[in-house]
Amino acid sequence: MQHPGPVTTTAPRSPAASSPRPDGRTPRSARLRALAADHAPFLGALALGVVVRLVVLAAFPPAIMVSDAPSYLRFVGDTTPSVERPDGYGLFFLLPLSLVRDDVALFVGVQHVLGLAAATGLYAVLRRWGVGRWWAAVAVLPLLLDAMLLVLEHGPLSDAFFVHLLVLAMVLLGWRRRPTPGVALAAGLVMGASVLVRQVGTPLVLAGVVFCLLAGAGLRGRVLPAALLVVGFVLPVGAYAAWYHSTWGTYALSGIGGTSAYMRTTTFVDCDLLDLEPYAEVLCPPEPVGERRDPTDYGWYEIGVGATALELPPGVARDDVLRDFARQAISAQPGDYVRTVLRDVALGFDPYRVDRYEYSTAFKWQFVSYVDRTPTPWTEPGFAEHGGVQQQTHQPWADLLVAYERVVYVGGPLVLLSLVLGVVGAVHRRAGPARPYVLLLVLCGFGLSVLPDLTTQFVWRYQLPAVVLLPVAAVLGVSAVRRGRRGAGAGVVAPGDA
Repeated sequence: MQHPGPVTTTAPRSPAASSPRPDGRTPRSARLRALAADHAPFLGALALGVVVRLVVLAAFPPAIMVSDAPSYLRFVGDTTPSVERPDGYGLFFLLPLSLVRDDVALFVGVQHVLGLAAATGLYAVLRRWGVGRWWAAVAVLPLLLDAMLLVLEHGPLSDAFFVHLLVLAMVLLGWRRRPTPGVALAAGLVMGASVLVRQVGTPLVLAGVVFCLLAGAGLRGRVLPAALLVVGFVLPVGAYAAWYHSTWGTYALSGIGGTSAYMRTTTFVDCDLLDLEPYAEVLCPPEPVGERRDPTDYGWYEIGVGATALELPPGVARDDVLRDFARQAISAQPGDYVRTVLRDVALGFDPYRVDRYEYSTAFKWQFVSYVDRTPTPWTEPGFAEHGGVQQQTHQPWADLLVAYERVVYVGGPLVLLSLVLGVVGAVHRRAGPARPYVLLLVLCGFGLSVLPDLTTQFVWRYQLPAVVLLPVAAVLGVSAVRRGRRGAGAGVVAPGDA
């Protein structure tokens, strides 16, 4: 069954609003009033999103330096690809904006606008799939109001931009019931670009292919969009790998893989079970299991500890040594590895965004950590070289945000409930044509949040894909199942194929 186009629920109009002009057309003002009435819940939520972002801008001008933000800003002045991470954030976002004005205030201001645009896009997709105006508005509240996302939007860091690209890909693929070749190609390009922003996005292409194969009609309608999505994905990724090769002599997106794998094992590894070269023994955490530091300390931050203490003989590659350490640790202790991964997956459902176990980075994603914060030798150049104004704290706005973040966030139990409802919507036969799209949202939301647990460590900011996409999957899945029941097998009202 084909449907001609978007589905909306139009509020009743007054006789004056519905009275046509002499030429038989409804006055434009009347149409606008009807449109505003239909989307009133979302417009109210959007207004709240605007207000809270204005408060953030007023509280912490010009921006906040979250974690490794200065290392991202490096790309504005040094356009060689980094070994530490793909430089897509600098390439696609920071560098183009710096041509207008090299100022962190501009960078974060645009990120805030993109957050509002991303919420609007997801809301529009939900309405096209027949979701009611109230529930569609509720589904995008995390994008509009979640405190951690606001912190990340307000710093020159790749996480928020990655989420915005992820949402754009979801909007493209969900706009029609069946993906067209052109849309699939565009979505693949966006997915490929997102991998260059955060390498964790690499499996997106698999989720996109699964969606195209399930949502398409006929062999050609399934295979051609899937193939073009892969082509679109490979183009930016392949171009970047070639650029990386021209600088570092190897086809890759970064040299971080070994460090990430090593960090994953520092929680549980027992070096007595490993066969290490003498120079690799410094990688063994000195603390006993259960008393170890955050994995980032061993991988990056503590000079003279773990990977930072590694001194290699000529001809031995650092990444190879770190990968070998991780391979041996996981092979020798597969049960400990699996238990650690499952433990960290469960952390994503914690009611509170606090540190558990050995982790110690939760403070970085909270406004309270930046109240009256003085510049450090690491953050001061970031502000000085990109706008020239150091971070300030303005009251009462800053304290208002500290109180705000204690209550306005998507708690772990709600994420878990959204996951369960999304899975139901993805597998329930009465969800009809919405099932492939709900599955796509679940795979991308949950999968991208779990992947760091498998490959590096648990960090709260890595949970953003689940926070943003799983509520959308839940709302669409439940709506689709309910419509399927009421429709006696007709299925969910879906956007048209044309």
